[in-house]
Amino acid sequence: MALRWWDHWLKDIPNGAEGDPAYRVWMQASAPPDASATHRPGHWVAEAALPSPRVAFRDLALSANGLLGGDGGNPGAVVSSPQHLGLMAGEFFPMGLAAEMPGDQREDDAMSVTFDTPPLDAPLALMGAARLQLRLQSDQPRANLVARLCDVAPDGSSTRIAHGILNLCHRGSMEHPSDVPVGQAFDATVTLDQCAYQLAAGHRLRVALSTSYWPFVWPTAVAPRLTLLQGTLAVPEHSGSVADECAFPPPFVPGTQPVTRLAPDSAVRRIERDLLSGNVSLMVEDHAGAVTFAHGLTAASGMVERWTIHPDDPLSARMDVTWQQSLARADGNGPPWRVTTEARVTMTATTDSLRMTARLVAREGDQEVFARDWDETVPRRWL
Repeated sequence: MALRWWDHWLKDIPNGAEGDPAYRVWMQASAPPDASATHRPGHWVAEAALPSPRVAFRDLALSANGLLGGDGGNPGAVVSSPQHLGLMAGEFFPMGLAAEMPGDQREDDAMSVTFDTPPLDAPLALMGAARLQLRLQSDQPRANLVARLCDVAPDGSSTRIAHGILNLCHRGSMEHPSDVPVGQAFDATVTLDQCAYQLAAGHRLRVALSTSYWPFVWPTAVAPRLTLLQGTLAVPEHSGSVADECAFPPPFVPGTQPVTRLAPDSAVRRIERDLLSGNVSLMVEDHAGAVTFAHGLTAASGMVERWTIHPDDPLSARMDVTWQQSLARADGNGPPWRVTTEARVTMTATTDSLRMTARLVAREGDQEVFARDWDETVPRRWL
């Protein structure tokens, strides 16, 4: 597909690429949450123009008693979240199947302020970026607001559709941030990520609000308390698409070089709770087992992350990462050799600054040939 596009626009080859749809997107269908899904059901949507004439925004008020789509007014809700909310978010930039996608959101939902529609009478298709318009009051000059759009099944499981994050100091401008006015009402708009998603009949659409999203977002120095005075969710409702509207040629798969696997890959993603300290940690381990390529080079790597925080203390946030890599050759085409590197990084924070420490060590064989340490402090700015 890419070659066809470049052939037309760079080489003037008449292959019809100029007549392709302006936008093609996979519209996911309701499915149980699965952080390691190999496939998501859905269908291809093709739009001749953007913005699509088949998308119309519908306003759903955040109403009393957690109703999404009621008569509006004061929702009567206070958003002030435990610091460990967000552990089911998955990776910020997922690359694989090792539980890197968002899992069941019901645990994070339980610690959030949520607003739900009644069960849907018919499927609801969304395509675009939902917008959340809020009127708030804060007790702190620094605050984050996180909004998640979720598909809630009849069994209570919750699948994340999209999310949006706003440092409220940037509520008026990304270029010129300002303190959140303490004790005064102010307006803010949270734009969620682009999505293409169809909720099944009988499911509910949920918006979940929180002031924390660990470890996606580093917490403010003092936990804020946001009073929600009014809110409206504008959802991009899509109509007219029920089955595949475009098709693609079979993918071309190039040949691969043979490899000899000396050790298997392994991955771990788990949540730990220390019953003595109260700390909660997300542990991520990803080890690429040793592999020897056809040209004789052997490579291996391993990474361990620990993200720790106390639910009641934003200043307890701590990140520790260790990354090891090794290369070796012993194929008879010269003397055997082996080199390794190990990097260790830690991040913590105080009320005034963020602190990063790191150490890098390189070895040839068992001999250390290079080492360097870093200890850097960065002032908190609008955080």
